[in-house]
Amino acid sequence: MICWALSYISDVSNDRIQLVVDAGLIPRLIELLNGDETAIVTPALRCIGNIVTGTDTQTDAVVSQGALQVLARLLKHSKVNVVKEAAWTISNITAGNHGQIQAVLTSGCLEPLISVLEKGDFKCQKEASWAVTNLTMGGTVEQVITLCQAGAIKPICDLLSVNDGKILQVLLDCLENILKTGRKINELSRVALMIEECGGLDKIESLQQHENTEVYEKAASIIEKYFSDEEGEAENIAPGVGAEGYVFQAGDSTQQGGFTF
Repeated sequence: MICWALSYISDVSNDRIQLVVDAGLIPRLIELLNGDETAIVTPALRCIGNIVTGTDTQTDAVVSQGALQVLARLLKHSKVNVVKEAAWTISNITAGNHGQIQAVLTSGCLEPLISVLEKGDFKCQKEASWAVTNLTMGGTVEQVITLCQAGAIKPICDLLSVNDGKILQVLLDCLENILKTGRKINELSRVALMIEECGGLDKIESLQQHENTEVYEKAASIIEKYFSDEEGEAENIAPGVGAEGYVFQAGDSTQQGGFTF
């Protein structure tokens, strides 16, 4: 009951979140996440999730206590709702600054997060989609490349067949952000090819006929910007290494995420 009360308090405003932080309750909440009682883990997780919706400082108060390592384990939990809440919590952290995104990448969260994208319950996949999209939106070039190296492109493309207009928009945004990263380092043709090889291009093309206006407009825009013949010709002429010195390189064309830099 106390954990649920704290979750309700922290769901109101940043000022209320700060009350929980100032009370020094974060270490205890994280400790409770390591328990076996779902009835306790669930409200404690919701409270932690609420805290990381707050300011960067409030999010850092959670990250600095080792919460991400625990969240990585909870992404493998047997209860769907726990996995969903863990992925939602991580999505709020990847919506943060570069340091917080890096903490997600180095904490062991990435592999189970991509596993949720691949084969999780759809409710969990939705939250994981937000997590990776937020990362591509606010992450550095290196961080987006790390996501791709971990094998995120294929499950993102696979999910383009779902019947959920909002999530389709999120996934298309994610792919566009990855393509933008490829363009920044003059490796757009390689990134586009990786998307095409795992069926992403066919799905994006089919979404141009989607009933949702935002979905088909986004799909059409991606095709025009990143997969047109003119764009491909320009990329084939471009050097393989961009100003940052990174290279997207597929080591094995049958394995997604095989980029090196």
